[in-house]
Amino acid sequence: MTRAEVLDWTCNPWRERPGRALTALLAAPAAFLLVRAAWDSALAAGALALAVAASVAPAWLPVRCHVDAAGVAVRGPFGWERRAWDDIRRAVPVAAGVLVSPFRSARRLDRFRALVLPLPVAGREPLERELVARLAEHGIEHA
Repeated sequence: MTRAEVLDWTCNPWRERPGRALTALLAAPAAFLLVRAAWDSALAAGALALAVAASVAPAWLPVRCHVDAAGVAVRGPFGWERRAWDDIRRAVPVAAGVLVSPFRSARRLDRFRALVLPLPVAGREPLERELVARLAEHGIEHA
């Protein structure tokens, strides 16, 4: 029997790791200034700054996590990213939270296909226990 209730939480990097969030936020203007000084090209500098800001967005933008009967989902700066229970083969604890992957063992493609469910520091243990229980209900072991 699976749990019908929805499990929702948010993870805000500014509360969890403010120093890291600030560093990530400042990376984009720093890249802009470096390229602008080196090549004197506002277009190249702006493009690089946007690329840097997007790549480090998880370190400075809050995310919302959602677990329900259909699977797991994370809403970040670019919208929802979802994984159905049938598409998850492995769950692994990571520093930020729990990584869910479509592969039974670690692969290089995890970087592109896996999904990290970040867990807040405050209240992490009960939330992680509930998440592990839901994973187990679907036959997914939390290594």
